[in-house]
Amino acid sequence: MIRSASRFFAAVLIGIGLTLAWQSYPEQVNEMVTTWAPPLASLLPAQNPKKSAEPAISAELAQQIKLIAVDLAIVRRSIGQVAANQDQFAAKQAQMSANLATLQQVEQDLRQPVLSPPAPKPAHPAVHNPPQALPR
Repeated sequence: MIRSASRFFAAVLIGIGLTLAWQSYPEQVNEMVTTWAPPLASLLPAQNPKKSAEPAISAELAQQIKLIAVDLAIVRRSIGQVAANQDQFAAKQAQMSANLATLQQVEQDLRQPVLSPPAPKPAHPAVHNPPQALPR
């Protein structure tokens, strides 16, 4: 019984070790499995061609990409603020145009009585006569 338990634990430990190795070094483990046990190679997941074809990005290049991304976010935010300011400007300009039109109308209304000669006033106020009843 001790031998059975020790074999079981040995198999479990080997499985855990292979899993950890596979997570850390997937390409090397896949190569080892295909060379040592070719029938088991069909059980391995398909390799991603994009991952193996990508060159390793240096830390300096990664830092530059992060800085560019930050600058791009700042530019996007600035463009949003400019668009909001432009909308506010357009609204204020429309309000000013309406106010200017109102002022021009008031000015025109004020100039008309000044420019037109006053109507002559009658010397004596008209007497109001009640209407006469018509004979039947």
